[in-house]
Amino acid sequence: MNFKEMEYILAVEQEKNLTKAARKIGISQPAMSKCLRNIETELGVSLFEKISGEYIPTAAGKLFLSFAQETKERETQFLRELQELVQFRHGTIRVGITPARSSGLTPEVLPEFRKNFPDLRLELYEEDVDRLEEMLQKGLLDVVYFVVDEDYREQHPEFYTELLGREEIVLTVKKETPLRKEPVIKYGFEYPWVDITQFEFETFITLNKDMRIGKICDKELEEHHMSPEVIRFADMRTAHKLVKKGYGICICGSLGMQNHRDQFDIYSFGNKKIIWEFVAAYRVGSYRTEPLQYLTQLYQKAADQKKSGQSYE
Repeated sequence: MNFKEMEYILAVEQEKNLTKAARKIGISQPAMSKCLRNIETELGVSLFEKISGEYIPTAAGKLFLSFAQETKERETQFLRELQELVQFRHGTIRVGITPARSSGLTPEVLPEFRKNFPDLRLELYEEDVDRLEEMLQKGLLDVVYFVVDEDYREQHPEFYTELLGREEIVLTVKKETPLRKEPVIKYGFEYPWVDITQFEFETFITLNKDMRIGKICDKELEEHHMSPEVIRFADMRTAHKLVKKGYGICICGSLGMQNHRDQFDIYSFGNKKIIWEFVAAYRVGSYRTEPLQYLTQLYQKAADQKKSGQSYE
């Protein structure tokens, strides 16, 4: 027997009549009868009995129909996945990522991705979070990579987010900068904890107001009733270069900071540990192809390596 013959028998069960089943499939009634006889002969059992003019499955028939339905579903899934694989090996994946995250991770990811999908085209867009969300919602992107807070999923049910990593928001200062209040070890914080108010008269270097780090910095300063000088940039690398020169202090994510312990002192701060999550976001209901899943795995791997200090800066 083959897939087509299984489909014929499923039609008999649905229509309970050989003529109607043959008409539904698009074959003659004699051909349908012959198909049923051949399968029953091959299996050595009767699949249907005729009761009041209707074809009713026997116990063996019910078992066969369950097998045929499962086989049909698996065939459909196989053909769909095969088509998607062929399509996306020669198609395009549209990717969005924030610039700061991209600068540290994308150079690690793209060469590895090309090794496995050399004929697949990547369109990569570096934008701020609001723009990436807009593009994803409109279907202009297949996936976006950015950081979110822990309440993001409840606030954006239109997106499915896959967690790629967590990191603490920290204070960074030039190595061996003297403090007015010594750091302490606090339970639940990853780094030595400092009272942020001792930096009230220092310059805070952060990102623009529409960027997540900039918003976190503003919120913390407001909560601690601080109004220091604040300088903003679009790129965290600029901020870090100034901190290395002792120009000010910086609130930033801890990802990759282990690579610079010889140049920075890194501290936890705040009334509670501030965590953000690095995620891959997709539209709810979208299909995540095998190449797309592999790309996300590469970004997660790059983030893990950078967090542990294994990757470059």
